[in-house]
Amino acid sequence: MKANGIFVGFGTGALRIGVGFLPRKVKIVQIGTANLVTLEWDRLMARSATGAGGMVRAGVANTPGLALLAAGAGVRQYPGGDAVAAATLANQVVASCVPAYSGTLQGTTKNWTNGSTANRTGNFNVALASTCGVGSLVEIRSADQKVHRAAIVALTNSGAAANEVTLDRAVPSGVVVFVGCKTDYVAAPAGMIMPAGFEVLDTTYANVTATVHAFECED
Repeated sequence: MKANGIFVGFGTGALRIGVGFLPRKVKIVQIGTANLVTLEWDRLMARSATGAGGMVRAGVANTPGLALLAAGAGVRQYPGGDAVAAATLANQVVASCVPAYSGTLQGTTKNWTNGSTANRTGNFNVALASTCGVGSLVEIRSADQKVHRAAIVALTNSGAAANEVTLDRAVPSGVVVFVGCKTDYVAAPAGMIMPAGFEVLDTTYANVTATVHAFECED
């Protein structure tokens, strides 16, 4: 089994990502900063105290330095089964499991206006919902009935004024048919039983407060 997605770091303690299985490999990339920061973990590393938490590649100006994280200082498997006491980023599940974040979140966002093809910018007819923003996937049907899929990579204010939204590709004006959540994993609601997954005990490289991280894992 495999899983991937983006999440926002908790930063003040351990973070659990419930993917529904116990992964044997996890890779986390900090994408919310200018410098390259990755943490890679394999369950075989748990057999060595010096590197049980994984291997970090981090540096300045994208020149990586290497470091090993000890047991309890990086990544480890999480068996799941705990009831969530309160909805915080300490416990995260895939957005489709939480109604407030699942499906299309477009609300009254009906139209997209292409402001600059060269700059890949434009705007929606109304402000985006707070659950949407940088990282959201959008689908827009142009006048020729083609459906264009893109990601929001920059957002100024609410996205309703000219050129406040930057996409990863230029998309012609059209009708909005889908706007997704800005992250793939969100806070699990109180009372939910956490599924199995992995736990990030580090708060320097792969669980940084209010910073976006991408991950992939497999069993």
